[in-house]
Amino acid sequence: MPPAFPLAAALGFWLLLFSAGAAAAGPSCHCFRDREYDPASPDKSDEYLLATTANSLLSAAYGVPKRGIVEARMSGISGEDLWISTYAAFRQGAEPAVLMSARKAAASWQDVFRSRGGQLESLGPRFVGALADGAGDGALARIAATETLADRLRTPWAELEEVTGRGATLQETVLAALIGLWSSRTAPEVYTDVKSGKSGWSRLLAAVNKIPKQMEVEVSKALRPAN
Repeated sequence: MPPAFPLAAALGFWLLLFSAGAAAAGPSCHCFRDREYDPASPDKSDEYLLATTANSLLSAAYGVPKRGIVEARMSGISGEDLWISTYAAFRQGAEPAVLMSARKAAASWQDVFRSRGGQLESLGPRFVGALADGAGDGALARIAATETLADRLRTPWAELEEVTGRGATLQETVLAALIGLWSSRTAPEVYTDVKSGKSGWSRLLAAVNKIPKQMEVEVSKALRPAN
């Protein structure tokens, strides 16, 4: 598997994303009012926590700027497109900018990979199977994220499949896997606590002595070498 993107390629990627976002229908807000953990209102920071954790994983795992991810989201680029293009480019030894440019001109990601030709095995059987089945962007992005969790956190596939099968979003799956790692629990156990109302994401994070604003550093420390 190729190493993390060179800085020049990463910068080119984000510059292209910004120009694409400017041509989109309009910016999507990726700002959060409540970023600090407040024990008196512990759930207020959950939305920010979910977003920053997923962004931190994408940044740390693939060597792309966290600030660039946030700015790309605010300029109108979908989180799904960021995950798909970054994951696929890393796996194929390509540049994300090339894939994003192709996606702008195509009707779907299926069309992008079909038009590029070549072998798709490096994307992994789950991703390739989803492409063949005509999966939507959300499903492809979740596979990209779960493949990253399995590879870089060593989260067991059985846990990831159970959580996603129960309806967890990409962001919820990422956070459940990380809190599970830090608390020596399984990702499904963490997810159950939240969905049953027993606890909340920020409260579970606080229980392992971590806070939302530290996630960029904490996620980087949690990553294992890529297989």
